[in-house]
Amino acid sequence: MKRYFSLGAALCLAAGVAGCTGDDPAPPVAGPAPTPAAVTFDVTDEAGHWFDTGTPVAGTQSLAIIKPGEKVAFLQTKSMHGPGGANGPSRVESFHTVTSLIWPDAATAAERIDQDKANKDDHEVTLKAPGLYVFVCKLHPYMLAGVVVDDSNTEGLDIGEKLHLFGVTHTADVRQAADATKAFPSNSNLGLRLLRAFFVVTSPTNWKDYTKVGEKYQPVYPAVPVRVTGGAVVPDLNAALQGAFDGETIPAVKNPAVDGIGEVWVDTQYEETAGKTGAYPSTVTVVDVEGSDKWTVKRKIALPDKKMNNAHNLWASEDQKQIYNTEWHGKSLYVHNREDGALLQEIELGNDPAHVMTRVGNATRKEQVHVGMNGEDVVVELNKADDGTLSINRKIKVQGAGEKQAQPHAHWMGHDGETMVTPNSNTNDSTFWDFITDKIKSKPATGTLPIASGINPDSTKYYVSNYLGHSISVIDMATGNKINDISLLQNYDPVSGSVGGNGAIGGLPIQTPVSPDGKFVITGNTLTATITIIDTAADGGKGALVKSIACDPGCHGVNFGAKKGGGYYAYVTSKFSNRLIVLDYDPNNDGNVDDAVVAGWVVLADDAAPSDDTINGNKGMGGQGLLPVPNVYNGWVQKLPSGEGANSFCGQLTAAQRSPFAGTAITPCTPTL
Repeated sequence: MKRYFSLGAALCLAAGVAGCTGDDPAPPVAGPAPTPAAVTFDVTDEAGHWFDTGTPVAGTQSLAIIKPGEKVAFLQTKSMHGPGGANGPSRVESFHTVTSLIWPDAATAAERIDQDKANKDDHEVTLKAPGLYVFVCKLHPYMLAGVVVDDSNTEGLDIGEKLHLFGVTHTADVRQAADATKAFPSNSNLGLRLLRAFFVVTSPTNWKDYTKVGEKYQPVYPAVPVRVTGGAVVPDLNAALQGAFDGETIPAVKNPAVDGIGEVWVDTQYEETAGKTGAYPSTVTVVDVEGSDKWTVKRKIALPDKKMNNAHNLWASEDQKQIYNTEWHGKSLYVHNREDGALLQEIELGNDPAHVMTRVGNATRKEQVHVGMNGEDVVVELNKADDGTLSINRKIKVQGAGEKQAQPHAHWMGHDGETMVTPNSNTNDSTFWDFITDKIKSKPATGTLPIASGINPDSTKYYVSNYLGHSISVIDMATGNKINDISLLQNYDPVSGSVGGNGAIGGLPIQTPVSPDGKFVITGNTLTATITIIDTAADGGKGALVKSIACDPGCHGVNFGAKKGGGYYAYVTSKFSNRLIVLDYDPNNDGNVDDAVVAGWVVLADDAAPSDDTINGNKGMGGQGLLPVPNVYNGWVQKLPSGEGANSFCGQLTAAQRSPFAGTAITPCTPTL
């Protein structure tokens, strides 16, 4: 019979720590009293420790080992491991869910948990079947908790014979629609990828640091034996994962040969500063992309006298004078002065404001601002006064009466201000809102956990990325019906890991905007650490996925900015690295991405950059929302002032960039303001 031991005890034995025996107390004798939780996770808003046991294990504080039949608790109303100790104050401001993401094939329905709506409640579950269980927040799907239920009569920590992944199918076809009745082998390539992803996501020491030029990127995993499919025992999980995935040397920084235009604002969501503490991480990092200071960090904005809790997504006013910024783990929208970063306004909106965009104005309607409330059922509409201040006008419901909470995330607005689409992460559909009739036009089904959307330049089609469906849904805006679901794993064998076809691969897709000229959809993919490119001319068929390019751990944000002299860059951020990638997806502007290349990058960690607070943790990490300025999308680019100095963006653009889509008849550039 196997000795009882914890993963922490195994690690201290391996390290030769004095006094470490590896023995755990014998299994408790059953009694009539209610069984307390064997492990408790605090739910937090703190970067890397979102589900926190209070005990580090191989760099993560989000993993626990229990025995069959023991209880696991998740606390939001109070804390066991934070300031104040047991029964301390709650460590969350925002709403969350606790949702079963991975579970062993033998687990029953009672061993899985989910909620119908975002909440701040406590949750618990008793786990009996041996194997790996992972829990996720559906609002913030990097929040992970791992539990291994270990059978003491078997050798190695039990991962499970087969595993289920919420939202995908089994072995040979992880690439189709969701089917939770099927499972995949735990020793498959997909199983290894998911294990590795857990330890990268939840261990800040495993995040990829581009300041460490010349060093190997070598994440560290638990050096313990694990039991997988068929009872096989992998003798050392650390060696297995490092051998399969790691060892790349961190390259020296590379500047793009061609300037961009303007600057790029990045929400470095996990960066910690002295004045805010780790409970409310995030800064905004502003990057110059042209001129004498090109490809350098221009400014850091932390707002230490505020919380700005996990700043997540950005958009600019039509005249580019104000930058709007959401806090995803909070309640507020922040308005910054673009020229110096100063805070102009904070306005409280509700639970978990995710993405922000403006609705373009016209001759009879002023510009408005719209914010998707990821912890609710609405998009908040704000009016903009003549002095630039915002006020709430209304809350647009994206679900019908009595329907399940939608939890809209990254919405997108039509080029003419007449339409809006939302991906509804809790209901696996999308809301198509028509401002002309002021009601929902359609709600097509998407894939599992839709998280981001993008509308093409003439508002005839839109695209939704399905995070746990590993696909992109294409919607016809004339009818409101779905045209296609494009699988991003169509070339991938989840058992062997081989990639066939044209070699393009993507998994756990997030931001997915359409290029300003409408030719391509570019998406950041977390699971595969790739950037995928879809050809919109073929998006009704399987051949739409034309290319993928290597990215960084937690590849997340994509947005388009103007390239000096014509064409566009796709700027890309990643949650678990500190690099802003500059992707030249069509270098010669011929409409073909065969020659797509990473033109260069900017390291977002910069102690010399001007800042309103001292950066003291996760430097440059957590890149998520990003905003190139000026805004070059059709409908917005025509609103750029044509003045001088700070208002000179329009004059730097080519004629094609000022009118990116020939199908519209909007006069380029407004008069000087």
